[in-house]
Amino acid sequence: MANRSRIFISYSHRDRDRADFLWESLLARGYDVSIDREGILETELITTRIRDMIHEADVIVLVLGPNWLTSPACRQEMQVSLEMNKRVVPAAFEDVGPDLPDEIRDINYVRFYGRNRDWDQALDRLEASLDRDIAWIRDHTRFGEQAGRYLSGIGAPPRGRELRAIRRWIERHPRGAPDPTTDHWRYFKAGMRRRKWQQITGSILATVAVCAALVVGVTVLGNRQCQELRDHARQAQALDPVQAIQSILPLSGLSFCRSSGAWLEVMGALGQTIQGQRLRAEVTMPNAAAHFVDFLPGTGQVVFAALDGTGSLIDPHTGAREEGGILMPDTEVAPRILYDQGRFLLVRDSRVTVWSPREGRVAGLPYQGTERVLSAALSPGGETLVVATADNLLHFQSVSSGRALRDPIALGSDVSALAFVSGNARLVVATGNTLQVMDLLPAFDGRAAGVVRRLELPGPIAAMDVSADGTTVAAATGNIAAVWDLTTFEPILNASALYLQDVEIVSLGLSPDGMRLAVGASDKRARIHDVPTGKRMMTLLGHDSPVIEVRFSPQGDEVVTYDTSGVMRLFDVSTGHLVPDISEEMVNAVISTTQAGEHASAGRLEATGTLVSLLPNQENVLRLSHSGEDVPPYYEDLLVHDGTVTSMAFSPDERQLVTGADDGQVRVWDTQTGLLLYDFEHSRDALVTYVAADFTPDGDHVVSWDSNGEHRVWAIQPLSGDLFQTACRLLPFENGVRELAPVDGAGEAEDPCDSVVLVPEWGGPMWLALR
Repeated sequence: MANRSRIFISYSHRDRDRADFLWESLLARGYDVSIDREGILETELITTRIRDMIHEADVIVLVLGPNWLTSPACRQEMQVSLEMNKRVVPAAFEDVGPDLPDEIRDINYVRFYGRNRDWDQALDRLEASLDRDIAWIRDHTRFGEQAGRYLSGIGAPPRGRELRAIRRWIERHPRGAPDPTTDHWRYFKAGMRRRKWQQITGSILATVAVCAALVVGVTVLGNRQCQELRDHARQAQALDPVQAIQSILPLSGLSFCRSSGAWLEVMGALGQTIQGQRLRAEVTMPNAAAHFVDFLPGTGQVVFAALDGTGSLIDPHTGAREEGGILMPDTEVAPRILYDQGRFLLVRDSRVTVWSPREGRVAGLPYQGTERVLSAALSPGGETLVVATADNLLHFQSVSSGRALRDPIALGSDVSALAFVSGNARLVVATGNTLQVMDLLPAFDGRAAGVVRRLELPGPIAAMDVSADGTTVAAATGNIAAVWDLTTFEPILNASALYLQDVEIVSLGLSPDGMRLAVGASDKRARIHDVPTGKRMMTLLGHDSPVIEVRFSPQGDEVVTYDTSGVMRLFDVSTGHLVPDISEEMVNAVISTTQAGEHASAGRLEATGTLVSLLPNQENVLRLSHSGEDVPPYYEDLLVHDGTVTSMAFSPDERQLVTGADDGQVRVWDTQTGLLLYDFEHSRDALVTYVAADFTPDGDHVVSWDSNGEHRVWAIQPLSGDLFQTACRLLPFENGVRELAPVDGAGEAEDPCDSVVLVPEWGGPMWLALR
């Protein structure tokens, strides 16, 4: 009942059967329904009881028909409902359009009549109307009742949280919902006057007794700031990472709060934001319609080709355009531009040319035929151009000479995607619901194609991508995606629905190692999935239209996304997952020189100013403590594992602590706060007697190994400054400036994150309070 509207049914007693139908149906669907079971005579004035029932209801349902239209009592019930600014939902059982009263003529009514009368569907539409903006409507009724008690002399004006609640309620008035009534405004203004007089009285008392008022004021301010801290921490949990960090950072100035519990909630929310999302940056790119967006090979820059014939190179770290940009062909010469191997493929009707953006010239005329070109791709070396045409043929042309290199290959249907596999003469072609993988090594006559392998999906392929290392290929149809190994041609991720049926996959991008899959969808979001399991690793927010392009950077730590409205965004998506970019020699060096396991067996690890020790009789709990005196306390001093701790080690800068346990888990902690930053699963089956872990000398990777001799390497983000400053430095850039604060003045500006300081440090008010 708490999540349903309270309903009052207005009807003529001649239509009692219709009213009973609505009453019984809405009760069955969980609504609290009020109805006058005795009815009102046609000329009888509306009773006090009926007026009270209307006042207590959230929505008034009018049972429309000729009898309702001619009933003075029904008309009066409608007038009372409108005077109280109640939501009115007409339910028409007969066509009454021309005879509707002017007051409700513009309200869309729910039809229970027609040639194919289906009352269940009509009830569904009625239910959708009843529960629209339900939270706001319920507050309309609740605040109306409070206002009525206050105006009748029973209740008091609102204050504190209730006053803030009614103010927020008025400010977030939904479109189409009934307006606040005069009683609402009188009730709210009475509360504001009371608040104003309280403030005036407080000022007078402060003038009379300065010292006493100062102490009281600081206490009240501290409590208010503590409440604001808690409110912001809870609100941040529902925000995306960038918004959460932007919401929390200004709280560092609330230095009058002396509650360690409030600060712990804030730090916990900040730690969870960093830990759970791994979303370190988001750069907004130019808002313009484009042929394509991608990463330029070898540079890490983002290349952007707009439909207006302009092209840009963009620094992914600041979002700033590189001066000079790139040379682009005339748009009349190239109405459609593809991008491959660092060069542009210019498509016009039935011909394809190759444009070098660095040299600013066309490389010959590799292909000119008679049929419209559907797609084209360059071989890994750039010498061969493959063209798919509307007559379902693949043509192979020399880029330098333009001559055909082999006979065309016939396909079964139109090509929706075309891509070479890196490092070899293998081509992947998407036709219909099939991926055709062709080995193009020439036969003895030099003209035939090699082996063709077919990978099937249950529907027409809408998106396809091949990983940069050439090991995997991904394809999607509808809401279903699959990934195959290009060596064995076995599925790594079986064809499975990643989302609900109303969400369509429109673009795919594999990470360079093929272990992560970026998916652009029709629900205006991009997501990163783990390839072997299909598990969603993170959601990339910030688009307001379907995401039609997703591409990983050459290093795999960034993703560029592009939507149908022309908005391009760049995300840093380092995940902390297993990465194969540390040499075996480095791994062996870390394992052979570490003392992580020895520290765990000794139950004690000490560094500059920090002591870590196992709790007596609790081998799964570590305690953080200070080895010196007169230092601020930790927010969280107990570090808990699910199994027995078998390893502990500090990062080179002593800012982070890594621990391992015999449950197969590796965890990384912030030594300034005791918050958990990373939680890695070293062993899935946990059939190990110990797991050890230590940092590499640069502190940007963790190496872990176990009693079975297996080792893993994990990428992490080194912390910079305290936790507030670290979070600040994860914010996106806007035209080369962090979105935290504007930078004024000429010359090189200071990083605004340097001024964001965590309150509970040496001499901080919170520390003084606790001492």
